[in-house]
Amino acid sequence: MSSEWMKVMLEEISRKKAEAEQARLEEQARVEEQVRLEERGRAEERSRIEERGGVGEQVRLEERGRVEERSRIEQRRRRGDDSAQG
Repeated sequence: MSSEWMKVMLEEISRKKAEAEQARLEEQARVEEQVRLEERGRAEERSRIEERGGVGEQVRLEERGRVEERSRIEQRRRRGDDSAQG
């Protein structure tokens, strides 16, 4: 009885770990895709500004992009810390 219960519990733990890992990978893929889309959008916006000759605006957009990127990195770092504790 005890060994059967242990086997069931180990299978359940294994299943939950696999589900958590799959969810983590899916979330990571979503975040990476969002970053790619945002980077593409910023590149297109820079191109439009350069076409218009707006150097000052370009500098502001680049700084905003760096701030947003630092924020995303920090959020991912926090998510990683949360999942490691859970």
